[in-house]
Amino acid sequence: MIKNSCKFLALLMMISFTSVTTPAFAATAEEEVETLLINVFDAMRAGDAETLKTLILSDTALDRIAPGEAVTRGQSEDWIGWVETLSPGQADEQIFDVEIKVEGPLATAWAPFTIAIDGELKSCGVNHFTLVKQDDGWKVAYLIDTHTPEKCLPQ
Repeated sequence: MIKNSCKFLALLMMISFTSVTTPAFAATAEEEVETLLINVFDAMRAGDAETLKTLILSDTALDRIAPGEAVTRGQSEDWIGWVETLSPGQADEQIFDVEIKVEGPLATAWAPFTIAIDGELKSCGVNHFTLVKQDDGWKVAYLIDTHTPEKCLPQ
């Protein structure tokens, strides 16, 4: 009887310790990356360049590839500068069916998108992000995208 009581007490202590040290609401790395991506596009829609600068590492490349063309090299600063010229809601890029892979401090995200300017659908394609975990959270470290409007616009 005493032996069983000790086992029960030990089990109860282990459960209590686990619940105190592991909060039930802790986000997974995938959820953290998804939140970062949501924040990037929320900032874009708001025309909020200052927030984007906190989510994307400085000197981050932003490249584009189109079928049958060479890669166009760019910098995220140019895109952030364009965002800064926008009125809130003027550009609306929506990502969907996002696939996120995480290995330690490295993550990738494959994010199909549509983009509308002034309420008119202009293009679609895929964004591919490379993200890194820093002391202050996940950051975009590289971005390449495709624009394939022929897949989403009437011909």
